[in-house]
Amino acid sequence: MDILNTALLKTSESKKRFLDIRRSLISEATGFKSGTNAQREKTTVHIINELEAAFLKPGKEAKRTKPNIYDMYPLVLQNQHEVTTRFSFENIWEYLLKIFLIHKGTFVKALVLLYRLCFFYDHNNIDGKLRYSPSDELCELINNLDTLVLRDGFSDKFNESEPLTLLQLLVFVDLLGWNEDVKYHAPKGEPYFFESYSKCKTGRVNTILSIVSAPVLISEFIEDIVAKTQSGGVINVKLITSVIQKFTRTRGLCVLGDKELHTVLAPYLRG
Repeated sequence: MDILNTALLKTSESKKRFLDIRRSLISEATGFKSGTNAQREKTTVHIINELEAAFLKPGKEAKRTKPNIYDMYPLVLQNQHEVTTRFSFENIWEYLLKIFLIHKGTFVKALVLLYRLCFFYDHNNIDGKLRYSPSDELCELINNLDTLVLRDGFSDKFNESEPLTLLQLLVFVDLLGWNEDVKYHAPKGEPYFFESYSKCKTGRVNTILSIVSAPVLISEFIEDIVAKTQSGGVINVKLITSVIQKFTRTRGLCVLGDKELHTVLAPYLRG
């Protein structure tokens, strides 16, 4: 499927563009109007296919003893109804693993879309501002995955008649990554990054690649259980303990390297 073919972020030019975009988005977000903890201010940043992407400000970290005054609450609404209420990493991973159990091919495509989202492959200039705005062809693909595969799959396997749509997930993760950058890279209201790309993965990159990586590793354990149960072999428990160890060592992060991502997201992700 040519539309999903994606090059790994490797060239110095692409990495510079990526950092420039992050700086721009951080600068924009630190200027969003903030309300109070009792009455937060909403800023709508984009409307895409009848979905409203917005932030509420201040976010929950503004209440801390050492407050993060730039923290925001990501908000995705459809027909003025929030569809990602208190959505957490656990909710996202559960959703993606359900996709894996519905259809492995769709699972890989969803992860490729998240990789592309992480590095702004499908962000375009909308009224002078860079926003997540997939091409018409990509939007059609996302919609088809929902209507032709996922909707019936969620209903048949998990008894969910109105599951989150793939586009709703993508829009939410984009906001989540944006907010993580603001939290970690705007210490004094101005965007700050090390010059080296390898030293500035905190925030958007680690957040979204953890969203991609953890379900990949857990799905391998699930596949092993199914295969060994059918064949009578010995289940490789280390597949799941290694995931736990990764989270322990990295304080909640689980990020696969480029070579591993290239393998698991084949044939779409290319070197």
